[in-house]
Order: sequence, then structure tokens, then C-alpha cells
Amino acid sequence: MSTNELSIQLFEMMIPHYCYSIGEEQDQRVCMVENSGKWLVYFCEDGEKLDLEEYADENAACEDVLRRLSE
Repeated sequence: MSTNELSIQLFEMMIPHYCYSIGEEQDQRVCMVENSGKWLVYFCEDGEKLDLEEYADENAACEDVLRRLSE
């Protein structure tokens, strides 16, 4: 799954945009950003990266975002 496919799936699941951010860090959201060839997934709270997970591939990171937002 790519970030584009993830965005479509989140839209279809009616997950509000203010719950997540793909590609950039935004406060009070589940964030997914690429950094030096790795994908980081975390919840951003007051600039802190909580529950940070690092992935080597985009698909695994997208799956994590889906899991976090569908709980």
C-alpha cells in the first residue's frame, strides 16, 4: 500500500482529516513521515513523538496507520 492508497482508504472509512497527517508532522494527530529512507509512524502531542514506530517500507507504515486509526 502506498500513501496515496492509504489516503483513499482513510477517506472511504470516513476517518476525519484532523485525526492524521501523512507526509508532515502535525500536533494531536497520528503522523506518518518519511525520514532518511525510513517511515516513521507516531502520535504527535505538543511536539513529542509518542508510540514511535520505524519501518523500512511504506506498506508496513501504512498498515500501522490504518491499525491505529481503526481502533
